[in-house]
Amino acid sequence: MPVPVPAAGRGAGADPSPPRPTPFGWRRLTRSRRGAAGLVIAVAALLLWPFSGWSWIPWAAGIGLLILLRLLRLDGLLRGWVLHLGGVVVVVGLMYSTGPWAWALAGSIGILLAGLAQLPWWKLAAVGAVLCVLSGVGFGISSYRTAEEQREIESHMGDPMRTALGEGQPGRVLPALLQAVTRDDVDPMCRLLTQSAEDAVLAATKAPDCTSAVGVMNQRVPGVVVNERTLPQPTAVAGGWRVDGCATPWATAAGRDLGVVLIAQSDPSVKRFVVSGFAPCP
Repeated sequence: MPVPVPAAGRGAGADPSPPRPTPFGWRRLTRSRRGAAGLVIAVAALLLWPFSGWSWIPWAAGIGLLILLRLLRLDGLLRGWVLHLGGVVVVVGLMYSTGPWAWALAGSIGILLAGLAQLPWWKLAAVGAVLCVLSGVGFGISSYRTAEEQREIESHMGDPMRTALGEGQPGRVLPALLQAVTRDDVDPMCRLLTQSAEDAVLAATKAPDCTSAVGVMNQRVPGVVVNERTLPQPTAVAGGWRVDGCATPWATAAGRDLGVVLIAQSDPSVKRFVVSGFAPCP
């Protein structure tokens, strides 16, 4: 009787089950240079992204670079580092869209997360928490100053237009104000006011903006008709001109605290005149 021959590669003590795959773990990922570098780049990009206002432009630039390298068939020359190069482009773009305090805060968050991953060894987490507080305070102060500077710029954005649209003669300023108020015409009124004069009008009318202020003043002088011939003429004073509007509907519309209108030349190179401020009626 023939003796059965064992199958090839299968000995008496061989394990018939297939080899088990090595389980994935962070230690395995960070053990290689490419894995550790990729993890650092990904974490840096994700931490910086919120500080850039969730801008997609850096991500689009990184993806565009990957597509370009693929089309030019240059990805093989990088030997597995092509994704890392795209990630570096994303991180650089995000850093360009933010500032040093955002970088510091993102780095502090990264240190804190690294420390939390190593608990119960808490020293790195404590350092990260302290850095997060310090960089967070700096980031908040920097953001507040940037917002204040932007508001200051926006508050003066209308000054060049006011300069270009002022009246051609000082004697035309008060008639233009009165005609604008009585007709509820916003543009002729608001284009004549410098920022300080506009602030005074808003305070007197308790209006949020110049458009609303003209509406409030128009309601105070309903049906009034302005006769330009009867209006007083401005007199020259130091720094410009002044015209007494206390006996005109202007004092009724704007209030006697703004009854005297101060006029100045907006730009010495052009003959245009605007309202530089007000004075109370005597």
